[in-house]
Amino acid sequence: MHLSEHRSAGAVVRVALGATLALVLTEFVAGYLAHSLALISDAWHNLTDIPSLVLAGIAIYFERRPPDERRTFGYQRAGVLAAFVNAVLLMAVALFICYEGYERIMHPVHVATRTMLIVGVIAFVINGGISLALAHGRQDLNLRAVFIHNLGDAFSNVALVIGAILIQYTGQPFIDPLLAFLIAGMIIWTAFGIITDSGNILLESLPRGMSLEKVARAILSIPGVHEVHDVHIWSLGSKTHALSCHVQVADGLVSETESVTYQIREVLAHDFGISHTTIQFGHLPETGKVRLYMPAPLPPPENGKP
Repeated sequence: MHLSEHRSAGAVVRVALGATLALVLTEFVAGYLAHSLALISDAWHNLTDIPSLVLAGIAIYFERRPPDERRTFGYQRAGVLAAFVNAVLLMAVALFICYEGYERIMHPVHVATRTMLIVGVIAFVINGGISLALAHGRQDLNLRAVFIHNLGDAFSNVALVIGAILIQYTGQPFIDPLLAFLIAGMIIWTAFGIITDSGNILLESLPRGMSLEKVARAILSIPGVHEVHDVHIWSLGSKTHALSCHVQVADGLVSETESVTYQIREVLAHDFGISHTTIQFGHLPETGKVRLYMPAPLPPPENGKP
């Protein structure tokens, strides 16, 4: 993400934070007055947007800071860590909503549907607007967490409006806790995806949708490359991928390996979006092999001597 995009995203996050704070307060008060668990659940759902937006703003600030002597890759994973923490908070809230829904089924309460309907429409407008504002930055995992979160809020607001209409015409109060369960399910669904994606990056797993075998074969297809092994691919952040590998070429001049290095980096950047590469060269006769992982360890020294 470029600096101008960071500034734009930061401004959107600040506006979204103010609007969400006002919405949460409105939903809590209206939910209490209307005795609507669905409305209060949605308020809790929106309340989790607050740490989400705060963390996203902090992450945007740190992500644009340059690398230094201690953090040579910069702060790209600040946003990933923020997304992970936010998703864990979402899971906890979803479990709380399920518990409250069960209690409401056991002890039904009359719901003021008019208040529920009006606040549901207002919440949909706010969350829908925030989602549209963040849509352009959803390739970034940090902003995608906030985007999906608010998009889920908007869908839950639609459920609130429909639920209010159904309760008004059917007179069945159990619809309210059922809506709470629906909102909790949406929270769990979105949170699980964010935890999976951010967890993979934090554990330095292979980027989603990328094949280690295909990357290695692409390197091997470059003229002059006879073997590739010890291939490792991981993500530095949401959109920045890195690779390290050992490449074997025929005996030759150093200038020839420079040309091979350039071609490898071009292929990796163009075909796989890998922008940071570390390539170690060795020389051997042509083999045409791919070994993805670490080569066999060296045998122990004889008589204790290296």
